[in-house]
Amino acid sequence: MSEQSSPAPSAQHAIGQGYDFAEVRAALGGEAQPPNFVIHRDGAILGLCLGLMWNPRAELDPAEVWVGRKGDLPKWGVKLAETAGPLPVYVRRQEGGKWFFIGLHEVTGSTAELPAIKQRLKPPVITGISRIVFLKRLSESKPA
Repeated sequence: MSEQSSPAPSAQHAIGQGYDFAEVRAALGGEAQPPNFVIHRDGAILGLCLGLMWNPRAELDPAEVWVGRKGDLPKWGVKLAETAGPLPVYVRRQEGGKWFFIGLHEVTGSTAELPAIKQRLKPPVITGISRIVFLKRLSESKPA
């Protein structure tokens, strides 16, 4: 499988600032198609929107994306794991809240191994993870 390079964001958002989901998708040039954790166009991943309820390690460095098992989510998890280049990452700290830009990240690896997945399950909320994708914050996008 070949790596996909993620395009640079078309609009610069400020680290630490909150945005509506529609603003994030429009700024990155994403299609209005699920799954919403990946902002994408023509099969290429442009950025990530990670709710902390489903991705409690999204703001750590290294960060983790916990990809679900339903529908096309596993396919997008593989695609994310193969993405190269900087990805803008946004987190939502509370349900229904704004999406906060936390900087550019790059994929450093992933696993679909059951022991690693089992350690991260948190019933009743998180009961199905297909893959864990690891992200590293790029040094030039660290908060001041």
